[in-house]
Amino acid sequence: MKITNIGTDYIGISESNINDSSLLLLPRVHLIKFKFDKPTIDKIDVVLTKFPLTNRFVIEDNIKIYNDILKNTSKKFYVENKESDSLISFFRRNNKVLLNTMRLKMYEQSFIFNGLSDILRNIEVILINNKDFNIHRETFSEWGGNIILHKENKWL
Repeated sequence: MKITNIGTDYIGISESNINDSSLLLLPRVHLIKFKFDKPTIDKIDVVLTKFPLTNRFVIEDNIKIYNDILKNTSKKFYVENKESDSLISFFRRNNKVLLNTMRLKMYEQSFIFNGLSDILRNIEVILINNKDFNIHRETFSEWGGNIILHKENKWL
């Protein structure tokens, strides 16, 4: 497993911070969440130019637009579930998934954590709080994916 930290390894970029030069001071950004209200080729090109070593991105809406823009690059993107998503239909619709357990209903969390080993075989990235991570640490230790730890003071 690889641990990714919100705010340093994983950042969100939107219209409000696309020109924030302090983001360029981060040593290595592994994941970037596109949070544009209105994504355009120009905005995405700015991000790709500023972060040329970042090859993985996260989106939660405007999937077709991002796919059309990123399909001609070597960049990979994950679709993050929204609170309004039905968990089963979300998995059916998307190949590359960032499962945000913080957005799941209580019964969905129970389903996920009771079958965690099976779920982990079908995803590459999971966002989880520290408490649940510690409960399932042993299962995660055998997994080759990416864990984004949600800490109380950091959120995207």
